Amino acid sequence: MGIEVRLKRAHHHDRAGDGSSGASSLRGQSAAPPAFGILLDLRACSEEASLQLLSMAAASALSELAGCPLDGTVSLVRPGQAALTSGTSSGATCLAQLDENSGDGPVSHALAGHLAVIVKRYPADPRWPSSYHRLGEAGYRSLLSVPLHLYAGSRSAMTLVAQQDNVFTPSVIIAATAFSRLAAASYLSAAELRAVQAAAENLQAALQGRTSIDVACGVIMGQNRCSYKDAFHILAEASSHRNVKARVVAETMLQQLPGGTPFTHFKE
Repeated sequence: MGIEVRLKRAHHHDRAGDGSSGASSLRGQSAAPPAFGILLDLRACSEEASLQLLSMAAASALSELAGCPLDGTVSLVRPGQAALTSGTSSGATCLAQLDENSGDGPVSHALAGHLAVIVKRYPADPRWPSSYHRLGEAGYRSLLSVPLHLYAGSRSAMTLVAQQDNVFTPSVIIAATAFSRLAAASYLSAAELRAVQAAAENLQAALQGRTSIDVACGVIMGQNRCSYKDAFHILAEASSHRNVKARVVAETMLQQLPGGTPFTHFKE
């Protein structure tokens, strides 16, 4: 993925106390967030694949600082579209999806734009009671969900889970928050690149289609000794009669030439 992030391992004295939210533990902390100065390589053929790469990068980059292996998920919810959730394991992904569907849990809390932390499997804080049960069933005891700022009007969150208690200390939370900014910028860059590539492919297809039409019109002009305008009219009538696009009629006609379809080369 083109990223190497080295973070200092968390010390024992950084461990947060009991409770479901680590936000209060951050007050008075002066530790500077780690500096992430490069973009993650999230280039992929689909949004879901980029989200998968992002979840892997988050879990990998923050596991050393957390002092234990982490699983990660990334959730993206947009109006009028199916929610996308990708993760490093089926357990973590299902956990996030159940939370999203219920609308009442730490992931949903992060999707609404708020940091959410569970530092122990059975915290004293009564919030999200069903989430604690689901967390234990999935084999995890700690959870951190951080909002991501992606598309306007969308809701996104990066969630990390661990099998140990008290994993998400203030230093890990600060690092995850810093990482979320890098994650958002990297994802948007990958999305922009994907859009540019799709536009280029569509343009290439349009140029190829137009060339086929022009060549087919040239063949018709030669066969009927007519103008380009008349040749295009003949092609259009055939297209309407067969109820297919003019490009398809042109390509079908060219395939029937003695030498087959002429080769078209576009220089970059």
